[in-house]
Amino acid sequence: MQVKPFLLMPIVLGLLGVPSAIAAPLAEISLDNNPIRNQTITSDGVRVVVTAYDPKNDTNFEQTNLSYEIYINDELKVQEQTDAWWHGSLSLQNLDADTIPEVVVSTYTGGAHCCTILTLYSWQGDRLHRNQTYPLDGFAGQFEDLDGDGNSEFVTVDNRFLYAFSSYAGSYPPLIILSLQDGFWVDATRTFPEMQRSHAYGMYERTRTGHSIEINGTLAGYVAQKILMDEYQSGWDYMQVHYNQEDSWGLTVTNLDGEVVHNYPDFPAALSAFLIDTGYLTNTGEPNTDLDLSDFIFEQASFQE
Repeated sequence: MQVKPFLLMPIVLGLLGVPSAIAAPLAEISLDNNPIRNQTITSDGVRVVVTAYDPKNDTNFEQTNLSYEIYINDELKVQEQTDAWWHGSLSLQNLDADTIPEVVVSTYTGGAHCCTILTLYSWQGDRLHRNQTYPLDGFAGQFEDLDGDGNSEFVTVDNRFLYAFSSYAGSYPPLIILSLQDGFWVDATRTFPEMQRSHAYGMYERTRTGHSIEINGTLAGYVAQKILMDEYQSGWDYMQVHYNQEDSWGLTVTNLDGEVVHNYPDFPAALSAFLIDTGYLTNTGEPNTDLDLSDFIFEQASFQE
């Protein structure tokens, strides 16, 4: 049975002996098959009101179906409308070290694997931070305080590797870890080497245990993971010995009009170009030590109140 990449992350933490730091929401409103009108959750001066939610159906599938408001000390700060398919939630969570809870809005776009969008609201003094993920696979990721400093990390994977050189099930994206600092999510992937090594070992194990048909999808993520670990050459050497030379997935690249823009002779050539395009390698083919993966996960904004 193929194992979905996201399901590996709780296993990784267990192997490392990292105690679970996933805190339950302080309060939560679930979006399911039942309509909602003016449902409220409150904690420490932050109040979230779902003013209207109607499950998608044949008559309203083109209409915005979720409206919510956020109050700080009874002052209206946020008023938004969006779409939520199948399931979702609005929750109050403590994601940083201050006493003001963050608001996390989780909505699903529909589809077999895609996509979850997380919208996070936090306050730092007189500034409102609104950070929204780009559409992310599955449940998107998880919030944990991995180092015990009071600020949560967001543990996810690089979705750009899904389907790049194999099917979804054959893909194994590299790990991304972001840390919440003063209202912004910053790249902290390289500061958790044990988690990186465990993730890379899971990739290595997959190449050794019967996944050879779509091995290139795993090897692509493995080389990227080794770049993040400052072990690019060993990862590249391993890939060159073990890749499937008969697999043509990802060797032909087309534009939105279906026109062929690149036709690579083999997997290593296609992978090198892909790693340059995704920023893991520089334009000269060297490991990019300045890669900031937060830019590919969150669209971040800060507003003066």
